[in-house]
Amino acid sequence: MEWQNSDTWKNRFSLSVAVVVVLLAVVITGCSPHLTAQDRRRDIEFLAHWAENYSPFVELNEKLKGCPSYKFLKPQYAQLAEEAESNKEFLQVTYGYFSLIGQSGHAYLIPEIMLFGLQVAGLFDKQSEISSGQYQKAAYWAKLFYQDSFVHPPFPIVCKENKYFTDNQWRYKGRTVPRGSQILKVNGMTCSSYFDYIKHNTWLCCLPHDVDWIEEDLLVVDEGEDFRGWDVDFLLPDETIFHGFVPAGKGLDAPYMRLSFWLKRNDNCICVELRDDIGYIRVKSFWGFGKFIEQDRKKIKKFFENAGGKYTKLIIDVRNNSGGIPYYWPDNLVRPFLDETVRYKHVTGVRRKFMTDKEKPVLEQLQMGASRFAYEESIKEVDPPQGFDGKEWIFYEITRKMEPQNRYNFKGDIFILIDEGCGSATDDYANAVKRMGCATLVGRNTGGGAAGYFPMITVRLPASGMIFVLEPDLVINPDGSVDELFGTAPDIILPSALIPTSFTKEDLLKDEWIKKVINDL
Repeated sequence: MEWQNSDTWKNRFSLSVAVVVVLLAVVITGCSPHLTAQDRRRDIEFLAHWAENYSPFVELNEKLKGCPSYKFLKPQYAQLAEEAESNKEFLQVTYGYFSLIGQSGHAYLIPEIMLFGLQVAGLFDKQSEISSGQYQKAAYWAKLFYQDSFVHPPFPIVCKENKYFTDNQWRYKGRTVPRGSQILKVNGMTCSSYFDYIKHNTWLCCLPHDVDWIEEDLLVVDEGEDFRGWDVDFLLPDETIFHGFVPAGKGLDAPYMRLSFWLKRNDNCICVELRDDIGYIRVKSFWGFGKFIEQDRKKIKKFFENAGGKYTKLIIDVRNNSGGIPYYWPDNLVRPFLDETVRYKHVTGVRRKFMTDKEKPVLEQLQMGASRFAYEESIKEVDPPQGFDGKEWIFYEITRKMEPQNRYNFKGDIFILIDEGCGSATDDYANAVKRMGCATLVGRNTGGGAAGYFPMITVRLPASGMIFVLEPDLVINPDGSVDELFGTAPDIILPSALIPTSFTKEDLLKDEWIKKVINDL
């Protein structure tokens, strides 16, 4: 399969995103559906069938990560679904079962804003398996889940080594709670005790296992109709204790889903000279329209032009960058550093039944999906790795090609800071760099999600119309591990640490990871 012109696809992708933004003003929330007990059971059975026949992860998660068996729990969840007394309760039960099946890789109930974009894309996609009206029906469930099942505090929270810290400053009755303040107690309980409490006394009891992102966010679950917020004890950076009431906002706080995020992102890329011979680039997200990605590239290019080639060491910081547009990192963080074309390979696997059950036009479109941005040069079928049965799996070796473009004025060593918050396209970046050997990865394993043979797919439940995202294939890392389960490993492992409180030179030079790169690497 030959790689296609990336600029053409980038223009089309940017146009698609622009259409999505226009649609943000349109409300398409579907009407409340009326489901029978049989309807609700059918959706649980559909999820179990999908897992058994198509999921690349369920058996690996049970074997390698200790997840419960989805087959063993199927009858219990089918019964819970039948007995649900409301759509909200049924949704929470269904999400509980889905979260077991989607424990690894991209897996989520599609939020409203994404449904808008998929609805528009479906108008131009003759092979789409989901109709425009079905996307509209799914919006009802998305709103019910994200707005009615979750809450958020007035500040983001970051979790490091099982400790919770505020990630922005917050003012309460004239008193400032600075960024980096530790949360000691919630409603009189330690953080671990509070999570145990909500796990057994809220809709989280529907989850058959711990869900990392919910546990890491801590103050995120709606505890009931009369719930208004939390009594929290903070340990401030000056070692004093402060007690305050933290009000709960309705729904998930997801600024990246808002129009303002796309239009006001001048601080997404930050360039700082740490020392006369050391440069630093911080990229918070790979999201944005084409022109914003180009703006970041121009900012980086100017940074190197002003340095006049004096840097011998560069630190690229993508910690807690959850991903975004697939062509951000090749065009901004890889190709401008290359002097010659680089090829690298990886192996990806998919269940045979997925390939045989999908119609050929749908498969061809899926195969094109990842190729548009992944700089694919060739694909060939190969023998399965050890532990995978060739009767049930097909594996492909994909060769990708990176060509130099818009060369930066930099010839030194590159060190990339990664952590558990790096996922999706940011994991693609780390994974590709590791295979190419063009930089040194420093920090912690990423959260996983590298691009394989197929892009993510949409899975629609037949009765309720809920639409989820799941991954149909898996990526094998150079060390033989599965990327979606274990992420990309750094070349140099460091202890967990908070990201700097600000990105001034003074604060960056206090960061333990940055000091390690400057002084020891």
